[in-house]
Formats: sequence, C-alpha cells, structure tokens
Amino acid sequence: MKAQSLSQRLNLAVVGITLATLVLSLTFVMVAYSLLFEFAPKLLSAEDAILPGPVEWAMYSVCIVLGSIAASVVATRVARRMVEPLEALAEAARQIAGGDLSSRATLTSPAPTEASQMIADFNAMADRLEKAVDDIVTWNSLIAHELRTPVTILKGRLQGLAEGVFKPEPELLRSLHQQADALARLVEDLRVVSLLDSGRLQLRPIEIELASEIEGLARLVERDLDKAGFGLRTVLTSGRCVADPVRLRQAVLALVDNALKYAEPCVLEIAARVSETDVAISVIDDGPGMPESLKARAFEPFRRGDDVDSKTGSGLGLAVVRGIAEAHGGQVSYERREGRSAFTITLPRKC
Repeated sequence: MKAQSLSQRLNLAVVGITLATLVLSLTFVMVAYSLLFEFAPKLLSAEDAILPGPVEWAMYSVCIVLGSIAASVVATRVARRMVEPLEALAEAARQIAGGDLSSRATLTSPAPTEASQMIADFNAMADRLEKAVDDIVTWNSLIAHELRTPVTILKGRLQGLAEGVFKPEPELLRSLHQQADALARLVEDLRVVSLLDSGRLQLRPIEIELASEIEGLARLVERDLDKAGFGLRTVLTSGRCVADPVRLRQAVLALVDNALKYAEPCVLEIAARVSETDVAISVIDDGPGMPESLKARAFEPFRRGDDVDSKTGSGLGLAVVRGIAEAHGGQVSYERREGRSAFTITLPRKC
C-alpha cells in the first residue's frame, strides 16, 4: 500500500471528520423525528413556531455531543499517527546524544511519506555517524601501530649515535634515511587516504598523452626494479586523455611498489590502453596472487594478507590507488591473467 503524504492525511482527516459529523447528525435527527412523529407527536413544536421546542433542543444537544465525540476519536487517531514518528525520532535522538550510537528510530505502524522519509534519513545519518566514530577509533589504533616501528628504529639508532654506541658510518646513515623516507611516505599515504575518504582530494586534470606519461614513469622506476632483480616491459597504446598527471603517477607508483614488496623477481609489465571511452593502466607481475580471503577487501586501508609481514608495508598503497581512481570517476581491479597478477586502473577518457 502506497504511503500518503502528511498534507493528504490532513485533508482526508478534516473531510472525514466533517462528513462523519454531518452523517451522524442527520441520521440522529431523522431517527429522532421518526420516533417522535410515531409515538409522541405532541412533543414537537407547533408548525408556526419560529424557535425549536424543548425536545428539539434536546435532540440537537445530543447530536452535538455525539458529533463531538466522533470528531475527537477520529482526530485523536489521526494525530497519534502523525505524532508517533516524531516521538520515535526524538527518543532515538536522545539515546544517540547520550552516547548510544546504535540507537535507531523505528515505526510500529505506517506513517505519512514525509515522516517515513525523515526517519529513513535520520537512521542513515546515524549509521554514518556510528561508522565514522568506529573508523576514528580503528584508524587511531592502526596509525599508532604503523608509526611505532619506524619511529622506534629511528629513536634507537639516533640515541645510539648520540651515546657513541654507533659510529656515523655511511651505511647507518643510509639506513636512517630509508626509515625517514618510509615514515614520510606513510604520512603522505595517510594524508591522501584521509582526503579521499572525506571527499576533499583536489585533482588538477589536464589533457595528457598517456603513453608518454607512463613511459617517463617507467624510466624513473627502472633503476629500483633492477636493484630488486626485476625486469621491465612496457606495452603502451598512444592516445590522449584528461587526468591529473601527478595523482596518476602516484597511483601507478603505488602499484609498482606493491609488486616490489609482494611479488617474486620477474619481468614487470606496465601496460596502457586507450579506447574511445576510457583508458586502462595495468601493472602485471608474476606474484603468487592474492588470497581469496583478501580479494574482496584488498583496496581498503590497512588491509594485508594473513601471511604478510606487517613490516613489508603499511597496507595503504592499494587504498590510495582505489581512491585516486574513484576521484577520477574510474575504478581499480585485480585479476589473474594466465598465472600472473594484474592490477588495472580504468578511467574515463573525457577527450
């Protein structure tokens, strides 16, 4: 049954009360006059009398009382149906204000369209509030966990240098620089994920030649790949698209970094395809593949496989990739291709 709006219910209630009063009054008068004409005609006022007689006044009084009772009953039921959603909403709001974020407004009977929509919107807002609070608690814990290791290492090494336990040798200084670099990247990833989550990441899209951008990026990462025992192959299709080149490079670098951390040394392939409607950038490696238990949530922040050492990475890289893709109106996906792992960023071409 389709719910009625509040204005429709009010109109119907007023019309119903009026009609009920009129019908009841006419019915009572007709029945009363019929009985009086039949059994006590002398009680009726004379035909030429201007004012009603006492008996007629009594009939009118009884009619008014019965009509008022009927109108009150109908009005009370209508008012109750309208006030109930507001009471449910107020009670849920009081519980949430008191700290019970799981409280929701519920209806025990059908309500006007506006009231039902207000209840649904309130519950959706409460869901988001509860999730936001839970996320804050979770993020604080995870951030503290991720920052603890690099900060502890830096603190211990610097204290050792200050106390003369370690000598300021180039190898130690390089190690400290690597820890500081990892810490800086972690902070930047956290910043990007936070901006993405709040919808405040600003893109500066321009028209770019995709193949040239990817080729330049490949040359930048080639040395790091070579040091890690990886080869590099690019399969690029020429074509122009509209995207933020800085954020696009950041996303592809995150996929390359993901391969360096989790895949076995192999020939890493970076492919770019341009069609009439979209573009696709893939990073393909010979890694062991993603566990089935991780696939559904791999692109969420701080997600890692159960068999992955937490020291390997922060678990933010794929979340950054997903966020950048979605900010462009696209998406990122993972699949196995002929025994290889392929991460693909798909974006609308828009040019």
